[in-house]
Order: sequence, then structure tokens, then C-alpha cells
Amino acid sequence: MAVLAPRSTVSAQRPRILIVQPQADPTPDAEPLGSEMRAILQQERAYRVDLVAEPLPDVTASADLVIPILRAPKQSRAFLTALRAKDPDLPLLPVLRAADLDEQGGFLLSCVTDFLVTPLREAEVRARVSRLLSAGRGPERGPADERTADRGGLEHLVGEAPAFVTVKRLLPLMARSNDPVLITGETGTGKELCARALHYLSPRAGKPFLPVNCGAIPIELFESELFGHVRGAFTGAWAAQQGFIAEAEGGTLFLDEVETLSPACQVKLLRFLEDHTYHTLGSARLRRADVWILAASNVPLARMVREGTFRADLFYRLGVLTADLPPLRERREDIPRLVTHLWSRCSGGETRRFSVTALDALCSYDWPGNVRELENVIRQLAALTQKETIELEDLTIRPLPMPDSFRGTSLKRAKALAIEQFEKAYLSDLIQAHHGNITRAARAAQKERRAFGRLIKKYQLTAR
Repeated sequence: MAVLAPRSTVSAQRPRILIVQPQADPTPDAEPLGSEMRAILQQERAYRVDLVAEPLPDVTASADLVIPILRAPKQSRAFLTALRAKDPDLPLLPVLRAADLDEQGGFLLSCVTDFLVTPLREAEVRARVSRLLSAGRGPERGPADERTADRGGLEHLVGEAPAFVTVKRLLPLMARSNDPVLITGETGTGKELCARALHYLSPRAGKPFLPVNCGAIPIELFESELFGHVRGAFTGAWAAQQGFIAEAEGGTLFLDEVETLSPACQVKLLRFLEDHTYHTLGSARLRRADVWILAASNVPLARMVREGTFRADLFYRLGVLTADLPPLRERREDIPRLVTHLWSRCSGGETRRFSVTALDALCSYDWPGNVRELENVIRQLAALTQKETIELEDLTIRPLPMPDSFRGTSLKRAKALAIEQFEKAYLSDLIQAHHGNITRAARAAQKERRAFGRLIKKYQLTAR
């Protein structure tokens, strides 16, 4: 039987983020904003995130970052002034409505570290929080720096299978280079973890790591989102806004699902990759950026090039260096290690045992959803199982015989069918578990809402 170790004490050193929302605020979106911010940040397991209401409890001394949800301008100024007086070095990242920017903008710049304006963009939130926590409180290094050290290597890429070790050995060498890296692999194989490892192994480890899901960016907004815009550049551009490239300055920009970019978006990205210069939308000024580009795809881009749906020049530019992550079924010997690792993250420190038959079932299953599917199973066990020993009947998966639809077909086609069946079942169960709330289901799946919506449309599922 496999004995699972309790969670590491490193989790106790995670930086603490305090989201403060007004109490009895007449503004109708105050509570949703606080909840939305918490949902975004809780996807980063390196953070401890608390949502509290005013009056602010006396816990700012233990917080690494405070995010106030601002209300009416006069009350906001008094609140921020009192907060700053209590702790002059505390990083503050207030959130305010776009309509209040003109009235409060000047005051904010004088008393806070940075600020966010609605509507919230997940990538922007994560980038700014990461940057503020990396900066910390000054000369004395604190929890934010411990977090960087904790996340700064290969320790989260768990596995010793030869195919996986081959990839891990290449990462430190790739991290020395400024050349783009293309990370490939099926859905759920850990491409973002690989990208994070590259960033934290590189000389850019102290700078932002900004993940962006290309599939979640509308075609018409891609240029603005990537390069930013000046005030008045288009209808609705009420204020200048930095793009992802400026947010990641000095660090790493990770473009996930790069295969979803339209031909027009591919041209704009290629132009930037050529010399790392760009124009902010609405400005004639040429800007230069020091940003390392990492990209990921779960489909063969070479095939898309042959089909004419992906530019060959962009493919070669992105794939100067490549890392191909093997699917979990090709490294079954790593499953016991992954079970132990995932349990320590999901169980809250509880120690359980897996029976021989349960562990054998986990090792023999084909895992069409790869490590992400395995993590989902472990999370369900941690939440719903109270027994000291987890048995075969406690598992939500079973090794199944090959379906008739797979017989007589190629390995490539059978694999694609298996992945489709998993995705459809996974999405259906997730939607049902969240009572048809697509936003919450997307957050649970750690997918952008638009990308999640496209998957629902692909499989013709309904929010019921």
C-alpha cells in the first residue's frame, strides 16, 4: 500500500493577500468584484487569499498585499489614507470602477502602489499581483521571496519516467536562452507548469511571469490586449491601458493555446517577434520590449502549417526551441509519485493510504485528460472520502475495455476519440456540479470563460 505524506510546511509561507470590500456598500457590484478577485487569485496556489469586509480587522501586519474594493470617492480617500498611515510600506492594489477613474485617479497615484480598473482582466490581475509581491516591502526579504524560491525550479514537475526526464534535463539549458520556446503536448500534460519552470530557472525569475490564454482574446481586441492602447484609440477607450507585453516587461509572456490565433493576430505577433518592437494602439511612437516569449499548443502546429491554418514563418519563429511533454499513459511509472504529490496539495495535510487494487487501477487507466484528470480524481477523493484506506470502489474512474468505435481505427484516431469522450464527460459533470453556472465551472476547470464556452459549444452541451 502507498502511504501519502502530509503537505509540506512550505504552504504556510505563502504570501497572504487581503481583499477588503466595503460593508453595506450601496454599490451593487462591490461584493461580486471582491468575489471575482478572490476567484482569480485562488487559481494561484502559491497565494493565501482572504476576503474581508470593512471595518478592516487588525491583520494588515501579516498581509503581503491588500486589495481594497473602492466605493464612493470621499469614503475611499479616507479609507486609503488611514490604511497608508497604519503601514506606509504595505503594498496596496485598489480596484475601482471605470466611471470613478477621472475623479480618483490623481489621488490614487499619490498614495497607492498600483490600481486596477473594472472590468477585471484575469491576466492583468495576475501580472500586477505577481509584480507587487515580487517587489515585496523593501530591503528585508519576506514571504514573496520565499514564494519565488519555492516556485523557482523543477520541483513541481513530478516524474522520473525516461521520456519526462529528457524534457526536464533540457529546461535549465533552454532557460539560459532568450529564444522563444514552443511547449507541446496533449491537454492536461502540464504545459503551463513547464513554462513556469522555464521562467523561474531563467535570469528573469525576479520579473513578472504572465500567462495569457490566446483562445480567450476576441480577434478584434487582440492588438489592444497585447500591445495596449492610448486614451481615445477606439470607442470605449476611456483611459490609456498597458498591454500584456508592457505588463511582462523584463519577464516572460506565456501564450497558451497559440493555435487559436486568427491569421490577422498571427501577423501582429510575428511582427513583434521579429525585432521586439511595437506600437501601442493609437500611438505613432515605436516601443521596444524586453520580454521572453513562451508559447504552448495542444495540437500539432506542423499539421496546421500544412493545412494552411497556421503561418509557417510564425511556427518557425515560435519553435526555435521546443519541449514536447509526454502524455501520462506513456509514463505510468510516475503515477504513484504524482498521486502522493497531488494528495499533499489537495488534502490539507491529511495522511491516507491507497490499497493495492486502487493504486493498480490508477496506474492501468489511460488518463485521456492526463495529469489534470488525475488531479481532479484526487481532489474528489480528498473532499468526499473519509476512510483511512482508499479502495477501488472509491475511485471515480475504472479501466474500461476498448470501445467498439475504437476497433479497426488508427492509434491517432483512437486517441482523439478518447480525449473527446473525456472532455465531454468532464464538462458535463462540471456544469452539473455547479448547477449550470458557466462562470464558476470555468473557474473550477481553470479555463478562461470564453475558451470554456467554446468547448461547451463544441460538444453541444447545455447549462442545466
